[in-house]
Amino acid sequence: TWVDGTFGRGGHSRAILERLGPHGRLYALDRDPQAIAAAREINDQRLVMLHRSFGELADALQQAGVESVDGVLLDIGVSSPQLDEGERGFSFRFDAPLDMRMDTTRGETAAEFLATAEIRDITEVIRNYGEERFAFQIAKKIVAARSERPLTTTGQLATLVRETVRTREPGQDAATRTFQALRIHVNQELEQLALALPQAVEVLKPGGRLVVISFHSLEDRIVKHFMREQSSDNS
Repeated sequence: TWVDGTFGRGGHSRAILERLGPHGRLYALDRDPQAIAAAREINDQRLVMLHRSFGELADALQQAGVESVDGVLLDIGVSSPQLDEGERGFSFRFDAPLDMRMDTTRGETAAEFLATAEIRDITEVIRNYGEERFAFQIAKKIVAARSERPLTTTGQLATLVRETVRTREPGQDAATRTFQALRIHVNQELEQLALALPQAVEVLKPGGRLVVISFHSLEDRIVKHFMREQSSDNS
């Protein structure tokens, strides 16, 4: 029995199913409705798809009648299809509604957050989640711009950030850090990760495996600290 806590478009799930025995089970979670739709293309009775965030892993498994599992895989962050589908609002490569929600059925969009948040709150999000040194200047520009017209598209935001950030990193668009920060905030990605890790250990059988794929330093710190803490716990 395995868990793919971040189904995406099913790449990892397909690989797990190839190696899973005929009586095995794979429980896959994702909060993106398009991921749920993609799972229907996999014609395999061993796959059970759950429309839940991996931060709700233990509760999702309990409701599915699963007490313990042999392995849990978490592939953290945004998926390639989410970036490639312009209308989702994750990428500044397309001019689209400023949404950024992984679960489009609930929650506040990036545009809604930027429309009402104070300079202090916007600064903290961009600085803490994007590690952007021009966070205050960007936040100040956002608040000034929205007083003239609503900030509703990725193109508007990207242009505003590029005009504000004068020092650019080689090979990186000036808007990259701000877009990353807003995406992480809107989806509460780090909070979800911090919730999911202890739940994964809780449901693992003795000798089970927890595999986490992370991509940037904010995720790395949470995962490494947790792994270090668990491996040194003698209880």
